[in-house]
Amino acid sequence: MPETLQVGASVIDITPGVGLPMGGYGARRGVSSAVHDPLNVRTIVFHDGRSHVVIAFCDFVGVPPDIVTAARELIEKDTGIPAANVAIGATHTHSGPLNLRSTDAPEFVAVTARKITGAVQVALRDLRVVPLKFGTAQVASISQNRRQPDWPVEETAKVLLAAPEAGALPVATLVNYACHATVMEYDNMLYSADFPGAAARFVERNLGGVCVYMQGCCGNINPIWMRHDFVEVERVGGILGAAVTRTAHEMRPLGEGQWAVNLRWSEQTPMEAPGHLLTDIRLESARTIVDLQRRALASVEEIEREVADLEAQLEAAGDDTTRRRSIRPRLNELRLYRGQRQRGGGNGGQDRIELQAFRLSSECAIVTLPGEFFVEIARDIEARAGVPNLLISGYTNGTIGYVPTAGAFPFGGYEVGQARFTPDAAAVITEEAVKLIRGLY
Repeated sequence: MPETLQVGASVIDITPGVGLPMGGYGARRGVSSAVHDPLNVRTIVFHDGRSHVVIAFCDFVGVPPDIVTAARELIEKDTGIPAANVAIGATHTHSGPLNLRSTDAPEFVAVTARKITGAVQVALRDLRVVPLKFGTAQVASISQNRRQPDWPVEETAKVLLAAPEAGALPVATLVNYACHATVMEYDNMLYSADFPGAAARFVERNLGGVCVYMQGCCGNINPIWMRHDFVEVERVGGILGAAVTRTAHEMRPLGEGQWAVNLRWSEQTPMEAPGHLLTDIRLESARTIVDLQRRALASVEEIEREVADLEAQLEAAGDDTTRRRSIRPRLNELRLYRGQRQRGGGNGGQDRIELQAFRLSSECAIVTLPGEFFVEIARDIEARAGVPNLLISGYTNGTIGYVPTAGAFPFGGYEVGQARFTPDAAAVITEEAVKLIRGLY
């Protein structure tokens, strides 16, 4: 069994050229006009003496399969790390480029894949022996459930700290939190990493090392904002970054110890530090492919009839907020179904998706999901997986869109209208993710 763990990390600029279409908002028109702050790939590499695990998160709305496949192939070719040990995700900023594929922008895909590979190579050159420490930071003030204000949100940021002993700066801090990166709205045409980038920069300035933001299951979670501007991006990111930085600083004594002087006793009294020093380090990886059933929607004509009826009801409701709220979710859902149908979708069939899991220690694992999953799905996986410190990564290794819980479908609304798969998709994925994690132990 390995006795030591090495960790390396890097931050590499992957900002594409100005002039590409931007992703994240259907209402957005035009192309990117400038760069406000760089879009980066933040990468962390773990090595236990026999295996590597690579986690790379890009400041994109999503990482298309073409980029994931190309980057994995290059990483395996150039470093020998198998594709099965590489996870490539997105922070889900809505101020980055559209999810472009090789057929749309072959140069963008090729260059981005090469830069991600370069980021891994930089991290490998800086591998250092470090302990791993896991903790949590309470962050309850920057997000709201965007379907119903009193429904669940992510109130805890999980923090994985890789920091050498003897007072050296950390190598890396991995932050796992769930909230849409949408402080900036559709009228913004400047590239920006939004609040995840601001949070990572805050941690790097005030703690040291590289901070990797791992987006969680935020399909139904939005940020709370004062304005849609870059000052607000820094405020929201600062709240998260400060909470993470404090937790990381508090965990530093784990495995080394901290003391206070008691003058009455003439003693140095030991003081406990919060968090967990991870032991029994052993890296393992696993992948599985899951078949999901796509939804079969009503015809465009049927959808149009119901839309017209609901629009008439909405107009008749006037200023009756209760009545309008009872109509809006179904109307929003139907308008999105209409769009799917007009684009040739909604015909049923199946899609194959990838789930991936990594064991870091006997007490800590990572599982990746390739889309916009509701926060309740993350809670269900956590409750069933049997691993006390589980990080759940959304928007990773592909982009399959929204996966609501089955219970969300009767309520309608945007996320349900966007969902490609049948209501049982969440249960299918949860079951497979739990099996994948348990199989590592």
